[in-house]
Formats: sequence, structure tokens, C-alpha cells
Amino acid sequence: MFAFRFALKNVLSRKSSLVIILFIAFSISLLVVSNAIFDGTDSGMEKTFINSFTGNIVIRPKSDVPMSLFGDETPLTGKLTAIPELVPYQEVYDCVSATEGIDVILPQITGFSSIQYRTVEGRLDHDEFYFFGVEGEQYVNNMPGIRFIEGKAFSKGEKGIMLSKAALKAMEEESECPIDVKVGDNLTVYFTDGVSMTIRSVPLTGIYEYEVENATLDQIVIIDPVTLRAIHEIQDVVSDEEIDPDNINLINSGIDDLDALFADASDTEGTESLEQDFGTPVADIASDSDSKVWTFLICKTSENVSINKIIRSLNAEFKKNDWPVQAVKWRSAAGGSVAMVFYLRVILNIGILLILFTGFIVIANTLIISSLSRVCETGTLRAIGAGRSFVALQFLFETAILTVAAGIAGCVIGIALNALIHSLNIHIGNSLLVQLFGGSYIRTVLTASNLLSCMGLSCLLAIIGWLYPLRIALGTNPVVAMRGQA
Repeated sequence: MFAFRFALKNVLSRKSSLVIILFIAFSISLLVVSNAIFDGTDSGMEKTFINSFTGNIVIRPKSDVPMSLFGDETPLTGKLTAIPELVPYQEVYDCVSATEGIDVILPQITGFSSIQYRTVEGRLDHDEFYFFGVEGEQYVNNMPGIRFIEGKAFSKGEKGIMLSKAALKAMEEESECPIDVKVGDNLTVYFTDGVSMTIRSVPLTGIYEYEVENATLDQIVIIDPVTLRAIHEIQDVVSDEEIDPDNINLINSGIDDLDALFADASDTEGTESLEQDFGTPVADIASDSDSKVWTFLICKTSENVSINKIIRSLNAEFKKNDWPVQAVKWRSAAGGSVAMVFYLRVILNIGILLILFTGFIVIANTLIISSLSRVCETGTLRAIGAGRSFVALQFLFETAILTVAAGIAGCVIGIALNALIHSLNIHIGNSLLVQLFGGSYIRTVLTASNLLSCMGLSCLLAIIGWLYPLRIALGTNPVVAMRGQA
């Protein structure tokens, strides 16, 4: 205890102590606020995407290419790559549904297709989107980030398409003219692979907007899964066992005249429009509930559950059963644009850390110089009988008092600055920052781990400011130290 009292007296008696404490406290408070801002961006993005289309966990097929809910994320060629199906679907679905902590499972099939629409001038135009084939009502009811402006979601088994307000805006920008699209209209949706084209006419049942504007969300169109499978000619909904070619007999099928098969046909001239419905293929015969053709399972979890623990458990079960699927968090499923925002955050964080690291070097040097300036004092103590352990404790207590006091002060200042940012309600207009924060205002999230990590950094500074001066002090001959020579 004598070593602590002696160290405290030394700290209080030196004028430089206050400067050191303030300098460290300022750096710590800057780190607290910057971490709170970055935690705020992460929380904002997480809320936006989980409530809009990713859920908490996504079950997806294993793939050799980067795969998100938008499909292949490979630059340039990704849109043209077919998305693998979840196999075996029913077994995977049953496994996921039996997992504790998962409340809702939303099957989804993704495809990249085009919409044809008419402008107010009567001109036909088209635009490309990522189509999410889902059960409309169930999907919308479990995505609180989706709010309807007009119409409603299509029900299970019903044909329909839903467009976001942002998608309509993108279509107008593409055509450079207002468009004539409203709820109840039939929209022409088609897909071409360069050789053939598949076309369907689908009623627009609703127009919606997302809680937060985001460029990633603007690319999404919601459509019924049966139509999407038909557009992409996914026809394994009806198994081969259900159709016996040997029992198909057109000659003896009760039709007396083969021409009667085409009695309703008429000659038509080709037009510029693609608005004709080209019929319903075999794949559309099966109801949506009977289908086992899906590419993703979107999972919503209970509150206060460990997402990482659930993912580890699911992936262990998938591996045990040798199923080619995997469970991932929302960020991995949200697409490349979210990854770009994440990397931007990492770059900004690294920049701040570099600035702080430079400051901490200055702080450490200040502590070291402060300790070395007292080599004469240390030599005197050793000359009158103070042991090496007493000197070590004295140096340790002095640096600890300085850095811990500064750390506490820095955390208090950081908390005050965090409260100030909240009270100011700082508005942001930049679209990238809106995506980062998940809203139009800067929101910080101050966590206990943030404050503990900053205090840990203060302790690390204490060790740095203790070891080197101690080595110099103990390595110097007491007689030489008393003369003021290190």
C-alpha cells in the first residue's frame, strides 16, 4: 500500500499528469463515439434488411460461386447463371422447422427477368429486375419493413405481382417518361436466354414501399412462385411418375376430329406488344403448396436467441446428413452492395484506428518520458534500500492511475457525446449514409462491450507505459541514477 500512496502522491504533485490524463481521455472518448457510430450503422442495416427481405437466417444451396438471395454474385456473368435448388427440400425444411428458436420459414425462388410496360405516350418499354417468388401474404406479413401504398398482397395459390414505389420510379427513369401502370393492370413478364423467350401476363395486385430507401431493395420485384417457375421453365413440379406416356392416346381420347383440337385457334398478326398470355404450362398444374422447387428458405428467429448458435447447429446437421445446403446470416445473403457498404465501414474504421494509434504512440511516449525523467529519484530510492519489486510497483501504480483515470474520463465524455448526438437528431441526405444508418438520422448504439474495450485499451497503455521505463530504471546503476545519468 505504501507503494500505491507514494505513486499517487507523485501523480498529484506533477503538473504534467493532468495533461496526460486529458490527452488520453480525449482519445478514448473519440474511440467510444466512433465505435458507437459504427455499431449504429450495423444495427441500422441489420434492421433494414432483416425486416425487408433477408430475415435473420437464410438457408441456401452450397455453391462454388458467391451466392446471395439475388443469385450468383459473380461480376458481369452472375445474372445469367442458374440458381441451384434446395435439395432435398422437404428433409431440409423439416430439419429447419424443428430447430428451436426459428419461428417463421418463408420459402423463396429467385429469378432474373424483365417487365414490359406502357408509357403514358403509348410507347412500350421494359426493365430488368430480380424476381422473388414467394407466397405473397405470408411473406409480407412477416416483413414489417414492407408497407403498402395501394392494393394488397396476392394470396397463396393466386397469380400476382407486387412492385415497389422505387421500382416504378426506376422504370420511369429507364423510359424517360411517366408510365401508365396501376393496380389491377396486367403486366407482361418475360425471360429470354438468348435462344428462346418465355412470356407471362400477371396482374399487379399491389404497390408498396420499404421503410428505408435502399438501392438494393429497389432491384426487387415480388411475384407468385408458380408464375416465376413457368417463366424460367422449371417443370419438375409434376413428377414423372404422375404421367404415364403409355396411357396417353390422342386417337381414342373421345375426340372425333383432330381439327377440333384447334377449333378455338385463329390466325393473328405479330405486334410490338408482348401482352398476350401464352397459356399455362404443365409446371403450373401443381399448386404452390405441392411444389418442392425452391432456392432459399428465409428464416425469422425469436428475440434474444443466439443466431450464431442456431447457424452452427443447422450446418452441423446438414453436414451430418450430407445435404448440399448451408445456413448463413443475413449479411451473407443480402448481396454484393451490402458487402460494399460493410467494406466501406471497415475502411473507415481502419482509418480512425490509424489516427488513434498515432495518438496512442504519442501518449505512450509521454508516459515513458515522464517515467524516465525520474531516473534520479528511482536511483535515490534504490540507494536507501528500496527493492526492485517496490520500484516496479511504484511505476505500475503511477501509469495505472494515469491511464485508468483517463479511461474512465474518456468513457464518461464518450457517453455524454453519444447522448448529445441523439438529442441533436442529425439529419442525413446522402443515400449511402442512409443505407449505413438504416434511416435518415444518425443513430449511435453504445454497448457495454464498446466501453469495456476502450477501458481495456487504457490498461494496455498502462502496460506499455510501465514496461519500458521500468526496464531502464532497474537496469541503471543506483549511483549513476543518483547523478541523473541514465
